[in-house]
Amino acid sequence: MSSESISMEDMKKEIDTLKKEIKKIKSNMIDPDSILTEEDYIFLQKYRKEKEKGQLLSESEVRNGLGL
Repeated sequence: MSSESISMEDMKKEIDTLKKEIKKIKSNMIDPDSILTEEDYIFLQKYRKEKEKGQLLSESEVRNGLGL
């Protein structure tokens, strides 16, 4: 292990550089939960059409229909 001497000024510059790099990386990250598969996209389109036509059932309607 080498004992390297680094000034506080150099340390601050390096930390600032790392902060900028982290900020850039974060801004370019993709949220895996925001990625739709082709199947997800098809179901989403179907849901939107059914919602538009008023064909969706509420949770309570489903429960009543199942006798729960």
